[in-house]
Amino acid sequence: MILESIDELNWVAVGASLLAVFVLGAAWFTPAVLGTYWARQVARYSGASEAAITSVAAQPVSLLKWVVSMAVNVIVLALVIEGVGADSAVEGMTLGMMVALGFGATFSGWPPIFARMPWEWWLVNNGAFLIMQVAAGTILAVWR
Repeated sequence: MILESIDELNWVAVGASLLAVFVLGAAWFTPAVLGTYWARQVARYSGASEAAITSVAAQPVSLLKWVVSMAVNVIVLALVIEGVGADSAVEGMTLGMMVALGFGATFSGWPPIFARMPWEWWLVNNGAFLIMQVAAGTILAVWR
């Protein structure tokens, strides 16, 4: 039943959500916003230089991997929205927020808890994920 729902998705809305997620994520992680701060937190943990971290993050292969992972995320979010019948901006925003906090923030909490990655790294990543999920949820719910 769930896989049958894939045929019912509005693929234009999925594409628009993916574009919104990419633009929001790219803006969030630019050096002028939080990119430099994020790189500093990763460098603090990994021992790599901030320049090395930002240069890898800006490479086309890295960006493509990120887009593919976010495409999977947006498709799954679209299936969840379809499954629960969310059909308004408020419902889409709420569901996006719940998914970001309930799944993203909890699973990504493991590195700071167990591997001692900086909590600041977690906050930057999850702030971006929260904004991206809310935007995608809104688009997907309204444009069903």
